[in-house]
Amino acid sequence: MRVVPRIPGQLSILYGLDRSAGVRLPQSTKDDSQLPSIDIYVPCCGEGDDIVVNTVMAACSQDYPESLVRVIVLDDSDSMRLSETIAQLRKHRYPNLYYTSRNVHVTIHSKAANLNFGLRYTDALPGGSAEFAAVLDVDMIPEPLWLRTVVPHLLCNPNAALAGPFQYYYNVPAGDPLRVRNDLDEFHAPCVLQDLTNKSPCVGSGFVVRREALDQINGFPEGSTQEDLLTSILLASLGWEMVYIREPLQWGLAAGTFADWIRQRQRWVVGTISKAQYLGSKAASKSPKAARQEGIISPAVAIISTCAIWTTVMTLLPLLALSGKPLLPSTPYLPSLLRLAVLDFGAQSLYQALLNSVLDFRTSLLCPILAAWTAPYRLAMALRCCIPIWFGNPLPRSTPTGVSEAVGRAEIEARKNGRSCLKIIFWDCGAWIYLCSLVILLAGAAGSVVGAWRISSTSPIILQALGLRIGWPPLMFLWLASVNTVVLPVTYAVYPPPFLERRDLMDKDPVTGVLQPKKSIKEAYLAPAGQKMWFAVAAYYLVCCLLNEGRFLNLV
Repeated sequence: MRVVPRIPGQLSILYGLDRSAGVRLPQSTKDDSQLPSIDIYVPCCGEGDDIVVNTVMAACSQDYPESLVRVIVLDDSDSMRLSETIAQLRKHRYPNLYYTSRNVHVTIHSKAANLNFGLRYTDALPGGSAEFAAVLDVDMIPEPLWLRTVVPHLLCNPNAALAGPFQYYYNVPAGDPLRVRNDLDEFHAPCVLQDLTNKSPCVGSGFVVRREALDQINGFPEGSTQEDLLTSILLASLGWEMVYIREPLQWGLAAGTFADWIRQRQRWVVGTISKAQYLGSKAASKSPKAARQEGIISPAVAIISTCAIWTTVMTLLPLLALSGKPLLPSTPYLPSLLRLAVLDFGAQSLYQALLNSVLDFRTSLLCPILAAWTAPYRLAMALRCCIPIWFGNPLPRSTPTGVSEAVGRAEIEARKNGRSCLKIIFWDCGAWIYLCSLVILLAGAAGSVVGAWRISSTSPIILQALGLRIGWPPLMFLWLASVNTVVLPVTYAVYPPPFLERRDLMDKDPVTGVLQPKKSIKEAYLAPAGQKMWFAVAAYYLVCCLLNEGRFLNLV
């Protein structure tokens, strides 16, 4: 039953392979007379001055005519020190650099409002606004050819309103203990596929948008923390196209601590729900009905599939196994069901392999499982958001990225000193639930083995009994997912990775003075993901299939 739904997705990827095979990305434009003017907006709110200044210098040092580029720092923290630093850079190095601030208290929708303030600010500058607007997150360092690579996509397609690359990260510790890359791969893949229909979503940083198109939707929508995705939806509803750039053109900072990673994922959940709330409000009443319905339904599907289901599996599966009773009835159809289970696993693996073939780097074939460990945290935030909505109250407030929490600072100090983070992770971050789940998982596994042993001490019969419990391949697949989910926070708490100083990960450009991530770090991040877990699962499926066909695992 689960094989058939995979077929349309696989066919769409094959169709995408056929289309992408003939597509050649336009080369960087070298004739300056063909280049449009661009305003680059860098919104910030309390991040370190060194981070802000380095991103600003990278934006000002683009391989692009200086007369056609203006870089505007939008500081919602109204920092006097940052203002003076930018003023000195403007005076001595970058005459096209500007600083401004709203001088208001930051609210939940500050980024969109800050960007709209920047649009009005550039409207009042001499010459008015530029033809195109670009946005850089404050920690995202663009490559020198960022604009030269992105702009031609818009110049060669007058129907394209927005073009932008994916976000890559350079501060991921060795071994990727928080599964940063696997989690982000889930976003990269859909963007590539949607790009085949010219409707890829905006990813929030590094994008360039036509000012004409942006003005048609009255700037960036302030009704949601996911102003990037909403911008894409609103532009698409007016018939504009979006282009997804696959080259790694910007490198930024992933959440550096366990607490920050959880907060970021929960903030995304808030944004997802607020996006649906915005599309269901009067503010989006002029958008096409189909676009509004898709924007409302997709968040619900995403939260149910990525949060609710995984959390339910992690909770119920070990409790059912703990009883020691068979989880499947013994029927004559079990051998056929086992064959279908093998086909289902093969279909899932083929789907992911085909997906990898259209990506620029290879993800794990079990990527969704490896990234599922944050599901309980995300579900908790989703419930916290939905309950106030049902009672007419506003969504929970979320703090800006640059605001460092005390828990995160405590973890950084512990990692710098080589200490474990048991109290920080288990108590302060609430990961004690994972420790309890691990105990229940181990007890559930023991309960299944004991339940099988009680039937008979004969090996074939034990195998048959286990095959009806946790040994059933699809259940073992979910079992491994549950183990991965609960073990990761426990392992991180006991053996946290060493803290990586940002400066040690970067090299200084001798000409521009911009700090860029080291080449070795970029190569390591883009290297193909390991497939050890997939081979282990595939081997288990194969062994079970052979035992069944050889009548050693007689499930009937």
